[in-house]
Amino acid sequence: MKRVHSPSRRVAQRGISLLFALMALVVLALGAVALTRSVDTGTLVMGNLGMKQDTLASSAPAAEQAIAWLQANVTGNTLDSSDPSNGYYASSIDKLDPTGNHSSAATPLSLVNWDGDCNGAASGTYATCDTLAKTGTAVNGNKVQWVITRLCDNTGAPSGTNLCVRPASAATSTALERGELNPGGRISAAIMGPYYRVVVRVEGPRSAVTYTESLVHF
Repeated sequence: MKRVHSPSRRVAQRGISLLFALMALVVLALGAVALTRSVDTGTLVMGNLGMKQDTLASSAPAAEQAIAWLQANVTGNTLDSSDPSNGYYASSIDKLDPTGNHSSAATPLSLVNWDGDCNGAASGTYATCDTLAKTGTAVNGNKVQWVITRLCDNTGAPSGTNLCVRPASAATSTALERGELNPGGRISAAIMGPYYRVVVRVEGPRSAVTYTESLVHF
């Protein structure tokens, strides 16, 4: 008996094969798009990370600029008074939120007006925004700013009513006691200067921003 091959069956088989081929092409195309997006996202992340690292590296020279200003003014009573034009404040401003990330309507804090617009913070989410920053010399093309606060209760000369945070004084009366910190022991006659808090903000490309904080004394 002879088999009779139906032309319609062959056409149906070809149609199914074409359908599967088209489906495979669609899957491959979607995979290529996903891969491209993944590569683009990875490149973007690496670029942003590089910008962040660059701003962090620039923060050290920026802090040195701020400390150099302190050193130039540490003698006399210049640092007993605030100098907002140089980003300096002679009191600690305890409720200062340099980054603006912690202030809210429930807990309003004082902000640093880094950009002249309180960093876009909504009214009612902060207590004050009158702490001004000093813009220093750009480092690696990055904008650098700082705010310095003296860790004292108030402005004016340190005194019994204007307490300041100072380094611990070491006993120096005898070689045996030198460097010891004993309650009731003999203390060095030298009085250490107060601590200064140096907050640095560095802004680079792609809105990369880094904040650092240093404590120094003289």
